Amino acid sequence: MNSGILPFLLLSATLGLVLSFAPARWAAIGGLTSAVTALAVYALAPLQDASPAFMQAVFLCLWASIIVTGVIAYLPLARSPRWVVPAALNAGVWTGACAALTASLGGLVVGLLPILLVIPGTWFTRRKFCIVIKVVVSWMIAIAALSTFVSLIPTPGYEPDHME
Repeated sequence: MNSGILPFLLLSATLGLVLSFAPARWAAIGGLTSAVTALAVYALAPLQDASPAFMQAVFLCLWASIIVTGVIAYLPLARSPRWVVPAALNAGVWTGACAALTASLGGLVVGLLPILLVIPGTWFTRRKFCIVIKVVVSWMIAIAALSTFVSLIPTPGYEPDHME
């Protein structure tokens, strides 16, 4: 789960869904902020030759960002514009860093497309079907939590056991 474009697809999707709670103008600002930040980090951060420990730390931060971004949907401030720019900057930084690690500009562009989930998400939230967005965001949080914990648990066979 720490390779390819799936992690930053999930982060962009989570951000897009959570942005659907914000006012329309702020949702657009958040989406653009995230995309510009991701492209800037990708262009400015030469991370292709990073160590495996550094790569794991970046992906761990990305998974944590999915959890933190998803939790915003459950907070009373979800309809306030105060959280939009910090959450978008956070998502952009980790999306750009993971794309730089995988050296995939095409993957980054495709990975930013799920931010457009703000469009159907806004349709649901304006019609008072917020529970739909919250259920999908809960799934994103669960996927991120499982990926985080699985990556932290040592794989059998790579660690000495009690028999050795």
